[in-house]
Amino acid sequence: MVDGHGEYRIYQNFWFHAQRFYALNCLATKDANATPIKADITLNMMLIEMPVAKAEQFYQHVQTGWWGGNTLLIDFPFPAFPESMGHWAEVLLPVYSALVTGAWKQHVQGPSRHIDRLLLSNVRRDQLQTFEWLQAMLRISMAPGLPTGIELPQILCYDELETMDTMMWLGMQNVIIVNDRYTHPAGRGGFASVEHGQQFREAAYKEAHLSRPAPWQLGGAPRTITLLSAVTGEMVVNRDELLNSLEDIATAFDMRVRPYSATSAASFASYVSIMSKTGVLVSRHGPMLANALFLPPGAVVLELLAYNWEWKGISEVYVNVTSSVGDIHHFAWRAKHPRYTHYIDEDEARYAHWTAEECSSRHCVEVHSRAGMIADTSTIHEMLMDVVPAAFRGAAVSELKQPWPLAFTATGTTGLWWDK
Repeated sequence: MVDGHGEYRIYQNFWFHAQRFYALNCLATKDANATPIKADITLNMMLIEMPVAKAEQFYQHVQTGWWGGNTLLIDFPFPAFPESMGHWAEVLLPVYSALVTGAWKQHVQGPSRHIDRLLLSNVRRDQLQTFEWLQAMLRISMAPGLPTGIELPQILCYDELETMDTMMWLGMQNVIIVNDRYTHPAGRGGFASVEHGQQFREAAYKEAHLSRPAPWQLGGAPRTITLLSAVTGEMVVNRDELLNSLEDIATAFDMRVRPYSATSAASFASYVSIMSKTGVLVSRHGPMLANALFLPPGAVVLELLAYNWEWKGISEVYVNVTSSVGDIHHFAWRAKHPRYTHYIDEDEARYAHWTAEECSSRHCVEVHSRAGMIADTSTIHEMLMDVVPAAFRGAAVSELKQPWPLAFTATGTTGLWWDK
């Protein structure tokens, strides 16, 4: 295994058999100084180290297949939510950076110096084909690693692995895994550099048949406030009140307000087009907020964070993305009390006094994901009145940057027996 300075890993003894991935450990040629292979190679995948006395004899006694060249393996972090653009951004943006840099090419075996195939180990083909925007994101992300004129490499999904003969051992010459925020040593998300982020945005505009974003200039951001809402989920209960507050801000700065309800079935071009015309984006934290990376230079994002929304650093997913683009202002208002939460029923309301640390189970996180949010419109109004004029005067991102709001530690107890 080759460790690419924490950015990627390359495996050259990688096998698939009966729904499991293996690394054959040849005892006859084992290097005592070799770096041990970690079992948990991605968020969802384990690599099983399998000792064999002699590799050649092993190959002669089993049914084998072989993929030559370079296989880019992507483990989608949450396969139950293939429609989540946010989770796709988590894995595809680091992939783009790794392919642009190209350092991986010096570590692969064989003549190929391009990505020959993409293996989506836990995504089904029908899921891949459902979302047009996903096809576009893959084309942009993969382009730096492909020969000129090739839009996408061969793509293999879980379906193909699932139907393989269980007696078959499939070997792969080079398997490249790019570290995402779950596996990166520093937990980094987004692009590796702002240059990569801005190149990706430019490529997205080209994919959507739009003119490249204008360079950052004084007052150059579009004079539109977009209130982004998902068609389903991520509800803001007092949305009308929030809209009225945004209308007041728009009047003060000679802007207009545009509500935009997004759906995962929309086209990639529609997402990019809306963002390209947005100067201020206001949205509750949710998958559609990944579109913020397409905002033009100098734009402002105000993200509304739900109460107790702090599992595995999830509240900072999108600010990590926009920060890695380098020229987008990103702020957040966080609900720090259960009074800003409208639970669906009494059973789910039992989580109201759990701390963010206690709310680490999938059920508790999902409860706060689907619960309605009651936005503090007066505080949001005050925040935007403070940052918008400075941003539109051309202030640098570093000049206006504010500390990310911490999760609130509720007083009282969970009501469970051990807290009584």
